[in-house]
Amino acid sequence: MSKEAPVDEYLDDEEEAEDVSAADVKALIAFVLPFCKPYKGFFAILMLLVLTEAALNFSFPLVTQYLIDEGLIKKEWEALVRSIAFMGIAAITVSMVALVADYMYTRVFSSVVKDIRQHLFDHVQSMSMPFFHTTPTGTVLSRFSGDLVAVETGLVGIVPLFIMPFLEVIYATILMFMFDIWLGLIGALIFPLILWWPRIFARKAFNHAYEKRQTEGHLLGAVQENVAAQPVIKAFGMADRARHAFSLVNGTWFGIARRTNFASALVERTAQTGLYVVHIIVFALGSYWAFTDRITVGTIIAFEGVFLSMGYALTNVTQYVPTLAQAAGSIHHLNDMLQVKPTMVDPPDAKELQPFAREITFENVAFNYPGSSFRTEGLSVTVPKGSFLGIVGPSGSGKSTFLNLLMRFYDPGEGRVAIDGVDIRSVSQASLREQMAVVFQESFLFNTTIAENIRMAYPQATMEEIHDAARQAEVHDFIMELPEGYDTMVGERGGQLSGGQRQRVAIARALVRNPAVLVLDEATSALDAATEHKLNETLSKIAETRTVVSVTHRLGSVVTADRIIVLDHGHIVETGTHSALVAQGGLYANMWSRQRQSRRPEAEAEADEDE
Repeated sequence: MSKEAPVDEYLDDEEEAEDVSAADVKALIAFVLPFCKPYKGFFAILMLLVLTEAALNFSFPLVTQYLIDEGLIKKEWEALVRSIAFMGIAAITVSMVALVADYMYTRVFSSVVKDIRQHLFDHVQSMSMPFFHTTPTGTVLSRFSGDLVAVETGLVGIVPLFIMPFLEVIYATILMFMFDIWLGLIGALIFPLILWWPRIFARKAFNHAYEKRQTEGHLLGAVQENVAAQPVIKAFGMADRARHAFSLVNGTWFGIARRTNFASALVERTAQTGLYVVHIIVFALGSYWAFTDRITVGTIIAFEGVFLSMGYALTNVTQYVPTLAQAAGSIHHLNDMLQVKPTMVDPPDAKELQPFAREITFENVAFNYPGSSFRTEGLSVTVPKGSFLGIVGPSGSGKSTFLNLLMRFYDPGEGRVAIDGVDIRSVSQASLREQMAVVFQESFLFNTTIAENIRMAYPQATMEEIHDAARQAEVHDFIMELPEGYDTMVGERGGQLSGGQRQRVAIARALVRNPAVLVLDEATSALDAATEHKLNETLSKIAETRTVVSVTHRLGSVVTADRIIVLDHGHIVETGTHSALVAQGGLYANMWSRQRQSRRPEAEAEADEDE
């Protein structure tokens, strides 16, 4: 079994980067490049369009200078007409090119983000159960929400907010020196004023933004916890306390958000102030030189337009840097998740498990969960085909661990689990689970119809097979009484149904698969006594044609089992049939006696209702 590093080491949110280093850009490109390769044709066209747009933009200041100096100052009609005609044609062309480029980059980068999201989702599907047991749900969700949104914002904005402004800065700088070298040198002062001066406030803005994101995480966690805890909050009248607690966190966010937004505004304002200062110097000096005929009027006007365009373009580039930094940080987070490998992997030479024919065996199996002192050991059990095995014991005795090992959600540390003598670690997980169906203690239903929830275990199931499975699970009559019948939507997580109804639908979902091995994890825990009795009769019939392994704390569910094993502190302490175990007078007999006493009042109440 491969070893998996603690997931928290990989997936803890880290402090946002304060700037973008060459290593960040390299990591971002390395991550995104494989997702861009399928669209390399689109990228080639996009690059051509961007360069065409930049070239046309480069020509406008030169034509402006020519129009003023030759067409207006010298009163040359042909120069005026040619300049205006060129501008008109160029304006239409650049607008069309820009429109096509906008369509191209939005389509391409949206496709790239879609592929990244699908790749991340596929990776999560490949992870083993230990990953989901040790990784907070919010951590996984944040990769799909915050991190992917940051990456999308960075990619979609890279053309209009970085590449085009960057090209504009380059050709504007060239034009400034072409118009006049001394004005060009003065205009170049804008670079340190925009690139360096705002950084004084940028560090504070980044720090506050990190605090703001942390607080937003606390807010999201508080809302998530509150929604999940509504039954407890309503039952104990905790609404006012919840409002007060949320108000405190929300107030903290307000203070941090105010500081963050003000610091961000200062970054923008300092850049604009630097632009205004240099602009006044350039305009004053250029006007004086034009007045003294050192330069032409067309030159100063064209220079003014180029300088202002360059200043705003440079501001756009610097303002895009934080977006790029967030995207780079999110790429780091996504890479961390993608580097986590599943622990339960098929060996390179994994074979398909042949149809179950003889027996399931646990051969001196020992196991303990990572980071836990609890240890299950000495599990040696044989489950013949067609038999009904019940697994009981106090809470925390290792019952669910038995099923986790059987389903190969975990691998044993010692010993082996075998089917027909074949170690299940040597076969593909898909072929192992194809022969099994499981009903978990918490019956999760998807937000679709009852019929589709049952069919999910066996997509080829006909409606007749779905009805038959529902009858076996004692839920068909209830479904038929619903206005929409099997087409009834169950709601999110099956919330439109009661706990017992959800569990019976989950049992039908397992039965429609017609599995060779039916695994029950507290399958009757949410059922009333009468329904449980009927379902136990059904399970007894099922056990005649297939193998049933049932973990339960309600011993009435396993009284007909061919064999019952009793676990305590991770060890098998008793084994035998129900009657034999009761006769032994041990742990099982004590548990049976306590449950009979606790169930007697319930049975008497039901009898009174029948009368």
